[in-house]
Amino acid sequence: SVRKLIGSYPVFHSTSDEETEAIRKVFGPRAIIRKIPNYVELEPQVNRRDGNYLLFIGRMHPQKALDNLIKALPLSKRFASSNFVLKIAGRERPHNERPLRALVSDLGLDDRVEFVGQVEGSEKLQLLADAHVTLLPSHAENFGVVVVESLAQGTPVIASRYTPWESLETERTGLWPDNSPEELAKAIDQFISMGAEEYSGYRLRSRAFAEREFDIRNHTEEWTAFYDLLR
Repeated sequence: SVRKLIGSYPVFHSTSDEETEAIRKVFGPRAIIRKIPNYVELEPQVNRRDGNYLLFIGRMHPQKALDNLIKALPLSKRFASSNFVLKIAGRERPHNERPLRALVSDLGLDDRVEFVGQVEGSEKLQLLADAHVTLLPSHAENFGVVVVESLAQGTPVIASRYTPWESLETERTGLWPDNSPEELAKAIDQFISMGAEEYSGYRLRSRAFAEREFDIRNHTEEWTAFYDLLR
């Protein structure tokens, strides 16, 4: 078993409470676990060009629950009556992308959903910065780096309850709903209908939250302490 291979008293790094619990179930109470988020070197904020679009960036894999997100769009009264679109960014195998494109067509959303392909570098930063809100509707995530990347550009995030992002609500940088189409639609409605002043507050808090909690330059001591455990 993995437990026999690693040994009786392993030291683990986890990125969330859920991951810590999963490790504890396998390796027991003697396992040493340190929860440290996936810190990143934050990119500088780019100059924003306000875009009327919602954004998903990631793999078009069934685990990402993109089908639920697409089904949420016609349920969102604010989306239906607006000129917003959903942009889906990412490269995927055709067998995963074809069903999503078919669903878009079946729901009559061909002019409201754009598949923009793989984005990287400055193009990705601009796409994140210009988005009204980024969505991560996944059925399961142990972290979700795209959340930090979005917050770093000042763009709030809607992440599902199956991701470790309850802090989006406590920090008022986004929402943490169930990923059913109905609940995603309510979250989308909330952000599209939000007044300019309130929305501006979400953007300001998003960048500040990313800098405070996830910029590796502010957290090097935590990794130093972790490596000391391995000596």
